[in-house]
Amino acid sequence: MKKIIGKIYTLSILKNETFIQAAKYFIVGGFCTILDFAMLFVLTHFAGLNYVTSSIISFMSGTVLNYYLCIFWIFKIRVVLNWHHEFFYYAIITAVGLGINTLLIWSFTEFIGLYFMLSKLLATFVTYWWNFGARKYFLHTIK
Repeated sequence: MKKIIGKIYTLSILKNETFIQAAKYFIVGGFCTILDFAMLFVLTHFAGLNYVTSSIISFMSGTVLNYYLCIFWIFKIRVVLNWHHEFFYYAIITAVGLGINTLLIWSFTEFIGLYFMLSKLLATFVTYWWNFGARKYFLHTIK
């Protein structure tokens, strides 16, 4: 019975920790998203870059800031202790997220005819869940 209660307690702590991490990730993601959207708008409207190019640059800028905020504030468990390796894995996860984000922005804008900033907003919702889930599972969960 003690073992069962111990497991239930451990699971409740892990679920609560994941909820807190998701909430913090939402805050960090919000801040990085503001940076991402602002850069996208400025690079497209004022620098004259194509919206897809601007989106890639702005996404990567937000991602670098997100990485540092995640490792210093959100995720206390570090599965990969060498930060060079960790950043490499983070970059792979980010590359997939960037692919998803870019494909969705381009598709919503070119095929559905949405304004590129609205396309970015919709793509951000999908990319958010991919990035949080993949980073939590692959980089910050002891297996």
